[in-house]
Amino acid sequence: MTTIPTTVQERVLLPGSAAPGSIATAKALTPADIVAMLKQRMVTIIILSVLLGAIAVGVFFLLYLKFPGYSAEAMVECISDMPAQPMQIEQETLADDPYDRFVRSQAMLLVSRTNLSNVLQDVEVRGTQWFASIPQDERLIELEEEISCAPIRDSNFIRVAMSTHSPLDPHKIVNRVVQVYLDDVKDKAMDRYRDELAAYRRELADVRDQVQLKKEQIRNFQASLPAGEGAIDGGTIGNGLLIEQLRLEQEEVSTLELQTTELESLLRIYSDPEGAAVTPEDRLAVEQDLRVNQLDNQVFSLEQELRVLLAQFGPNHREYLEMVRRLDEAESQLSAARANKLREVVDFKRQQIETAYYNSQNALLHAKERLQETQARQADLDRKLSELQTLFDERNLLVETQNRLDEYIQEIDRIVHKSEAIRVEWAIRATEPLERSFPSLFMLPALVILAGLLAVGMGLGLELIDNSIKTAQDVSRHVGLPVLGSIPDVDDEEMEIERVETAVRDAPKSMVTEAFRSVRSNLQFSAPADRLKSILITSPRPEDGRTTVAANLALSLAAGGKRVLLVDANLRKPTLHKLFPECKGAGLTNIVIGETEAADCVRRTSMSNLDVVGSGPLPPNPAELLGNELFRAFMAGATQQYDHLIFDSPPALLASDASVISTIVDGAILVCRARDNSRGIVQRAKSMLVNVNAHVFGVVLNVAQARRGGYFREQLRTFYEYQLEGEEAGAGELTLPAGSKEDKLGGEGE
Repeated sequence: MTTIPTTVQERVLLPGSAAPGSIATAKALTPADIVAMLKQRMVTIIILSVLLGAIAVGVFFLLYLKFPGYSAEAMVECISDMPAQPMQIEQETLADDPYDRFVRSQAMLLVSRTNLSNVLQDVEVRGTQWFASIPQDERLIELEEEISCAPIRDSNFIRVAMSTHSPLDPHKIVNRVVQVYLDDVKDKAMDRYRDELAAYRRELADVRDQVQLKKEQIRNFQASLPAGEGAIDGGTIGNGLLIEQLRLEQEEVSTLELQTTELESLLRIYSDPEGAAVTPEDRLAVEQDLRVNQLDNQVFSLEQELRVLLAQFGPNHREYLEMVRRLDEAESQLSAARANKLREVVDFKRQQIETAYYNSQNALLHAKERLQETQARQADLDRKLSELQTLFDERNLLVETQNRLDEYIQEIDRIVHKSEAIRVEWAIRATEPLERSFPSLFMLPALVILAGLLAVGMGLGLELIDNSIKTAQDVSRHVGLPVLGSIPDVDDEEMEIERVETAVRDAPKSMVTEAFRSVRSNLQFSAPADRLKSILITSPRPEDGRTTVAANLALSLAAGGKRVLLVDANLRKPTLHKLFPECKGAGLTNIVIGETEAADCVRRTSMSNLDVVGSGPLPPNPAELLGNELFRAFMAGATQQYDHLIFDSPPALLASDASVISTIVDGAILVCRARDNSRGIVQRAKSMLVNVNAHVFGVVLNVAQARRGGYFREQLRTFYEYQLEGEEAGAGELTLPAGSKEDKLGGEGE
């Protein structure tokens, strides 16, 4: 046996399961998950659907019989010559039609409190059943709530409607509301326009005074500007002498700067005694000097005489040598004369350039001063022209306002003098309703459908807020571990099971036993055989069914022909001795403290291939004992003799014993109790095992209820019907010979 946890690649995972040790993440709901939730809550949904549907039907018939509604409506047409608002900078964009605002305002007047108060004073309205059924102090409020008045979009019509319980009332009230409004609206509209006309005429007089004042300011400001400069209506005029002067001075400064730079460069060149530039003109001036010319002629004559002496006497003759000396002296004098003359020429030119440079510098300085003065004058002029332009803009705005006020006053004056300028008149009168408008028969199926949808929503809501582990899908989605099997609740079994802890032995043909066989099969496929030697059974909390799963898994493995040793490693609250009385006495505690040998504590059971080891006396330090070398030695020896070692341990969240043992065994099985363990508890138990590098084979979901949508709802009845058909079809019972495998397995058929 190896005690080193294997890698993930060595494990064989169940299809659709997460890798052991991986962090569980909540998965998004799929349509299959929603269908499963609906199945699980089907009974609740049906009950709620029936209940809510009955309430919806009852409410509908109550409204139909006791609170019927009869509606009537009238149409009012509004035609207005109201002019556009004068002070708007931009055209109104909220309404596509120019009369929309007027129509909306008339609709508000129709249902105003003043108009409705006058309606309630009408004799015809006072004679209606609606008026008699409402207390006096509530009539105005009720009428405001029940009467509806709204413009019809893209038209000049207003729809006025009302609904009452009596078919004799709504058309009377609606017609009186419109009539009272029509009697009052025209006079008020004319009065409003007259007042508005007077107000705008006063405003127009004020604007005209402001225009005259602004013109006077412009004239005074223009008089303060320099001669030839000014602006009219935003356009600058004048001879522009200052601008032209500024341009010329800028050009003069640029020219002088360029000239000064060139003279400065020449001055640096001629000031350098070694690097002074000598032009061909300078050399010509040197050659034209009288002294240089005389010496040059002398050298030429001596050279001619030297050639004659060389031809007559040869190079070594005294006269020839004397002539050479005289030629050298003449050439030396010529070179000195040329150098002196060239220096005089260069000095003279340098003095000229220096004088020109200083003159140019002085001229540039004066030109810059003049340019700065001109720029300051131009800046001051620009500021004044800007102020003048602002005055022009203010004057133009006032003039525009004056023109618009003139136009608006002309429109209002036309409306006031023309009595038919505003027309608000009947379009359609309200008539007595022929049938009820509320409640409509179409509401009944809609209410029933709404009740069904509400029931489905409530069922899904109950399922979503329930955070307990109920199904294998919950384990896969929220815990991230493979599900080795689901054990049904004994209460849902059709076969009587006296003790579920040993159901595999006591009721081999039950659905519970078949579930444990499925756990055994899935476990054998979850890892290689040499990695299934030692198995720890633990759970998050007490009463989750660890001992039940451990005992039945051991019985199932033994029934499959494997030699199994079941060990009670719960040294805090052992329970295996209640299921297997033969394991009382010395046990695991005696082995791990070295008090006795393992062979002396192993007890054989009534089932072949299954041995058990009890817990022994309860120690004060279980975790320390389970982690010592004697415990490891016990496991090493037991794995040599048995195919499987199964340890029943305390809950993982209550004691550290499970974490200690899980680091030594090949793997652990986590037992979850359906509808009792929450997702968080199971996730914490998994994390405790994963954090100590334990390998978790998977989860066994215990006490899974056979409810609609559950794991066993359809399997239970089919399972037993299938067995019953098999027994009826059999010719007789099969008698096994003595010593057969079933006999050796401890009477599995008992």
